[in-house]
Amino acid sequence: MFVISMSEHESLPHYLFSIRMRAAANGNNGNDRQHLSGCERLVSDEQVVTVVQNLFQRILTHTRGEADTINIQIDKIDRATIRLIPALKVESLEFTTVDQAHSSAIASLIEFGVSKIAACKGVELIKNLSASMRGGMVLDAITGERIDNSGVRGVRLSHMDCENESAFLSFLAESGLGGEKVREAVILASKAAFTKDYMAELCWSDDPHYVAGYVASKEIYRRFSPMKLKEDHIGGRVFFVKPNANLDDLIDFFEHQPVLVKVLRK
Repeated sequence: MFVISMSEHESLPHYLFSIRMRAAANGNNGNDRQHLSGCERLVSDEQVVTVVQNLFQRILTHTRGEADTINIQIDKIDRATIRLIPALKVESLEFTTVDQAHSSAIASLIEFGVSKIAACKGVELIKNLSASMRGGMVLDAITGERIDNSGVRGVRLSHMDCENESAFLSFLAESGLGGEKVREAVILASKAAFTKDYMAELCWSDDPHYVAGYVASKEIYRRFSPMKLKEDHIGGRVFFVKPNANLDDLIDFFEHQPVLVKVLRK
């Protein structure tokens, strides 16, 4: 388990600000809410205005449609509550077809300790979604049973960012990766992997123009493309956890623990 030094912790500002932005659209009858986009940042006070402006512009031009409702929440976070955790290693694999990518993703999940039954169940659950969820489903990594009771909302990760933007982007570029979606995915996967009962994660994007997805373990973020066909606007996320996992602890860490992801150099 990664432990930060006191000097690293004290190098942070005394306070950071958690910025969470959510966008939704009305359904056909004006009542059903369709989740369009969610953004998370954890920044210093001098960055707040610029980051909010950038996130707002991003939501206004989102490829999944026009938002009817945009919610922004900003919370002051004491540095003493923030955990510094290591970034996962990253790699990328390219395939000719979606079926090939799914087969390789299932093989990776099995490599990471997930049963074949649970791995296949995770892929099928995302494929069969009728609409993208705001969060992820939590599955028993052996039986494949969904154990969270969060329904269509799913379990979200919140209060997270990278510790050093330039170092983090350089780290991704060294593996030939870049862009906001990969940046956010590696941060999210790194935070999820730090949870005690976590074993692996499966995800692909709901952006109709972004066909990549990933499988992550406690050690690595492995990107796969294509995980869906272009123009498909459905995506999803599955977390695989140990049997008898403490779901309350996992959700509390996911949703409430402030985290900065740090690139570790050998």
